[in-house]
Order: sequence, then structure tokens, then C-alpha cells
Amino acid sequence: MTALWCSSHIERDHDLVEFDCGVRDLDVWLRSMAFRADRQDTARTYVWTTPGSAVVWAYYSIAPTTVQRAGVPRSASGGHTAIPSYLLAKLALDRSLHGRGLGTELLLDALQRIAAAVTVSGGRLVVVDPVDQAARGFYLHHGFTAITGSERLFVRAASLNAVFARNA
Repeated sequence: MTALWCSSHIERDHDLVEFDCGVRDLDVWLRSMAFRADRQDTARTYVWTTPGSAVVWAYYSIAPTTVQRAGVPRSASGGHTAIPSYLLAKLALDRSLHGRGLGTELLLDALQRIAAAVTVSGGRLVVVDPVDQAARGFYLHHGFTAITGSERLFVRAASLNAVFARNA
């Protein structure tokens, strides 16, 4: 991550008011659901701010999940019918920052947090449910693979180092 951005757990003093990623559902979720998900231990949200500022320019949310084996290759499922995984539930960058390659940096920030969690707690997959075709293309470009018969995409947790190397 560049020194321009501070990545931290969302706090009540973060300024969410002006955040606009261009996808209304993601903007609304940040303002109305991120703190609730955190309080209920269903997801953790991390935000990007600039040093000395509370204004949020980007965010992502991570949640533990279980993925059913249907459509997941055996090499990724490890033979499990319920695969312990992490859901990259939200990933959004303010529209004013689009087109600068910062989406990739934000994704790598999220995947580094997930990799650290995998080291501590285990987990075989990272999954995403892209909000649209542009997001789908973004994740496919970064090494995610489609789960057969689903819109959901995945990358093996054991492959995260390859994702980091490809984007270094």
C-alpha cells in the first residue's frame, strides 16, 4: 500500500458522509450496516483514510463463511463438503479515485488481512460475489475463478502469495 493511505478498522469517528463509489448499495451498506455487522461479529470492515484525516476514501469488509462443495474443484475443496472460507463481502473505492490502480491496492490490502487470518485460524478459500460485470472482470483479472453454476468467484487461500507476486 502507498504511504498516502492509512488502512484501519472502521471507527465511529470516521467520516462516511461523502463516500460515493458509484454503486448505491455499497455506499448505503457502509453508512447503515458496517457498524452493525462489526458489533454483531458478522463482518469486519476496514477503511482507507489519509494521514491525519477521518474521511473515508475506500473500504472493504471481510466475513468468515462456509462454501458448499458443489461447483468447487476437488483440488480447492480438499474433499470437504463444507469448505471453511472467507468472504470478501464488500470492496469499494470512492469514484474520485477510480482509474488510478488503487482498486488493486485495496484488494491486496484485503487479501493480506485474510492471509493473516488464514495463518492464525485456517481456511481454504476466499470468495467474492461481484456486484456487476465490471467487478467480475476485476476479480477474474486478479486470479479469482468462477464456481461452476454460480456467480460466486474464489481463489484458494494457499494461492494468495501468487496473487501478491503477480501484482507486486
